[in-house]
Amino acid sequence: MARHTTLVFLTLLILLAVPISSSCIGDSTPTITVILNHSSTTLPTESSTFPTSSSEIPMPSGAIKVHVINVIDGDTIDVAFSDRTIDRVRFLGVDTPETSASKNKPGEYDGITDLECLASWGKEAKLFTKDYLQDKNVYIEFDPIAGKRGYYGRLLAYIYLENGTDFTALLVKKGYARVYTEGDFKKENEYLKYQNLAKSKKLGLWGCMIGKYTTTSNAVIHPSTTGKVVIVKVHYDAGGSSVRDTEVLNDEYVVLKNKGSSAVNLEGWVIMDKAGHAYKFPSVTLQPSQEIVLHTGKGINTAHDLYWGSGRAIWNNDHDTAYLYDSQGKLADQFSW
Repeated sequence: MARHTTLVFLTLLILLAVPISSSCIGDSTPTITVILNHSSTTLPTESSTFPTSSSEIPMPSGAIKVHVINVIDGDTIDVAFSDRTIDRVRFLGVDTPETSASKNKPGEYDGITDLECLASWGKEAKLFTKDYLQDKNVYIEFDPIAGKRGYYGRLLAYIYLENGTDFTALLVKKGYARVYTEGDFKKENEYLKYQNLAKSKKLGLWGCMIGKYTTTSNAVIHPSTTGKVVIVKVHYDAGGSSVRDTEVLNDEYVVLKNKGSSAVNLEGWVIMDKAGHAYKFPSVTLQPSQEIVLHTGKGINTAHDLYWGSGRAIWNNDHDTAYLYDSQGKLADQFSW
């Protein structure tokens, strides 16, 4: 089935033949063979997201059919009614990030302070909404608890696709929006359940929570690294012992730190496990004392978070070794547990 082209991302396999010099640490490091390059979050297939028939999800009885003429951002659209009047609709109960970092606020999204990361997801949310709603017929439903219009005079409504899918809820489920708990609305508890699940899987904007990734819980810390760029932490048991790693891949991560006195561009650097699964770093600069987190799953790269793009766990929970090579193929650090 056809998918929307604006959010299609590729996972590349890049074959490398990197020589290991005699000055490398250790004598039995693996040979680099395959690089799983970073990729952005992709949308699931149509069949896995939406029902195949509109009859599978009943449309709310009070829903009104409108035509979307313009997408303002991830949570705001302009619509035309059957009588040809035009109005602006703000999605009820959700809030997507602003597309400009300066317009986002630290802590507004559950303690997230990386405003650039939030802005990147604000742009993704707008694209997601535009893909599904632009020039389409949708249904809007008002909520008597919230009222028909908000503070700025915009209509407040839930948005439904023609097959009955609650598109407003979908934004929360996929991590494109937070639940707007500052207001009252009947679906708040339902939406909060979706949000908690998205947060637990580090979906979408919740991948910006770098501070919550780098806690010491369920992680091993490298105590004796002496190089310039080193591995300082590996969180190998994603989600803890009660959760399958594959369900929360972005909670499996490695933390690198620049312990030197000058900036280092990691382009061409490689990290790999004992089995030879390897990741080649893109062009990203690590300033002195700065840390960067490499997550196993899919997401949008920022200055603080990178994403391997793997569909399965990389690091063994019982024992493994992480090898870090510089762009010349020399072993910069290794870390075993």
